Amino acid sequence: MGAPTVSGDDTLKETMEEYGLTAAELGLAAETDDDAEQALLARFLFEPPKRTAIGGERNGLALDRIVKQLTALLRMLSGRSFQVAYSDPPATDNLNIYLPKAVPAPETYEQDLLLYRAMALVQVGFLRHGILQDRAVLAAIHRDWVLRSAFHLLAARYVLRQWAEEYPGLREDLRKVALLDKAGAMRVNVTAVPRDGMPAAFVPLYEGLATCLNWRSPGVEGDPARQAVRVIDGYKSPASGGPGIVTVLMAQAQLLREHFHRLRLGPPPLPWFVGIIRPEWILADLARDIAYEQEWKKGNKPLRQLLEAMARNKGGALPAPPNPSGPTGAPRQGLRARLLARISGPDTSSKAPAYGALRDEHVENARAAAAARPEDDLLEAPPKPGADGSREYDEWDDAAGVYRFAAVKVTEVEATTGPLGGYEKVVAANQRQIKELRRRFEALRVEERWLHGQADGSELDMNRAIAALTDIAAGHQPDDRVYKRYVRQRQTVAILTLVDLSGSTQGHVIHLEQEAIVLFAEGLKTLGFPHAFYGFGNTHPQECQLQRIKGFDEPYGDAVYKRMGNLRPNGATRLGAYLRHAGWLLGSRPQARKVLLVVSDGKPEDRGEYRGKQGIRDTAMAVAEVRRLGVHVHCISLDANEDSDGYLGEIFGKGRYLKLDAVDALPARLPEVFRGLVR
Repeated sequence: MGAPTVSGDDTLKETMEEYGLTAAELGLAAETDDDAEQALLARFLFEPPKRTAIGGERNGLALDRIVKQLTALLRMLSGRSFQVAYSDPPATDNLNIYLPKAVPAPETYEQDLLLYRAMALVQVGFLRHGILQDRAVLAAIHRDWVLRSAFHLLAARYVLRQWAEEYPGLREDLRKVALLDKAGAMRVNVTAVPRDGMPAAFVPLYEGLATCLNWRSPGVEGDPARQAVRVIDGYKSPASGGPGIVTVLMAQAQLLREHFHRLRLGPPPLPWFVGIIRPEWILADLARDIAYEQEWKKGNKPLRQLLEAMARNKGGALPAPPNPSGPTGAPRQGLRARLLARISGPDTSSKAPAYGALRDEHVENARAAAAARPEDDLLEAPPKPGADGSREYDEWDDAAGVYRFAAVKVTEVEATTGPLGGYEKVVAANQRQIKELRRRFEALRVEERWLHGQADGSELDMNRAIAALTDIAAGHQPDDRVYKRYVRQRQTVAILTLVDLSGSTQGHVIHLEQEAIVLFAEGLKTLGFPHAFYGFGNTHPQECQLQRIKGFDEPYGDAVYKRMGNLRPNGATRLGAYLRHAGWLLGSRPQARKVLLVVSDGKPEDRGEYRGKQGIRDTAMAVAEVRRLGVHVHCISLDANEDSDGYLGEIFGKGRYLKLDAVDALPARLPEVFRGLVR
């Protein structure tokens, strides 16, 4: 009996059944088995990883994938450049545009791109037509949610109509947006509300913005809303005189507010794509904030009362408060004070101008500066008031094969401090080792090597010279960099050392880590390379504290020595978050070579799903991400267990980690590992 035959169609069918896919999902118009196999593998090998929310739900298109083409479109349509950063729902502060990190699932590229365009056009339209410039209007809508929502719906309607009239090619795109379910998801402030059962009095406000088959047709009670829509749709900018659009919008919104109150209705929900107006972002009182920030310099309450009493008795002004920077240093200023001094001139200390005046005076300068920035910086908009300077990072969910959006938050804080004696004790006990380290590190200052491919030099680079002759013979333009020269100069290196300060290091390990970084620091002082030391340990995924022991630009002094000699363990080891943040820190350094050393006593673990494989796979993905930034990552592990080689190799790769069987060897081995990395 002959062997059974299997056709290409049978193979394709079995493959699709194995993976649970359909031909449509694979995009197969397969004529051969090779075509079918290539289409199947492309799904796993060539597509970028998907990203999802922390809860595991899927998302649509991510902003970072289309931010460049989106900002280019906005620049082309408006003639101005805008910073783009993250906010959900979309918003603006009259300078920057804030858009969601991703649109809701499922991902349909063309529709999601269209949705991002519409969201951006609404916010840019607010800026272009000065909708949010009147502080009296902002103060009024800040106090009344019904008024704010009515004003917002009418304003969004106006700016979208203006875009469609000025650029007819946008009209069809904006009409499609109103038909998208995800665009019409309703919210009051940031709270999602159902679209079903929408009061008939609200319905006319959504014509052209969102649709729902379950909405009732407006009856008699809907006439005021329909009249307001008719007024806005028929508004034409007056050539001279006449009310401006903000006045018309506010008047119609006031009428709608009274109408909705008579019907005992709350604020009309807003379609998700039109975003939200945040008056508090624009009305922030900079002068008040500065005064509050400087209040601490006057001392505590009893001291201020004493100074006031002394001034009253003397009949004069209050004595100057103590200088917090010391008798010889200039007073330290807060961030807002420094910003105000920079943009307003030297006289701001006596009388701080109102925030609105500052914004009006300097808005064009800020826009001009934004236009001069490269597009790659567009996602670096400044944090809003109340931000703590932390950075959010995605986390890799290996089980689902997706990134989770903003799963962790890393905040840089100053490491614990203590008496200076802790550092001095380590130095005194290791004088001989420190002297030897300095001698070895001194030898690393100079590197002797040949530089190839130079335009001039002491000798011909034979390989390049032969290649140039071959190009000439073939009729091509040769590369004239055919020389090499011998140099005795080492390329600059930036070194960041991450030290595990989690709770598992309590006891003997934390003291050895402390001794190791003290010895390492003494050697690096001799070398002169920029370097930093950070400790890590988290209590929650949103509270990952990266403790600054010594920053890159921080000189050695008592403050650094006190932190370096008084390390305190606390928390868990969510290592992936700290690696990503360390990669970001090193990525901003100008040095040609960047080195990241990780000192840890065990596998990455945290509460919940981060234990076991989840933590290992996320950390391995973080190492891969950091290495793509050009950072050399190496680990010194204090985990002497036999099975530790398995997870260390999976995370860092073969030959990229050193496991110490004896923890006491750490102080001597840490400098040795570094010397091997920079040779």
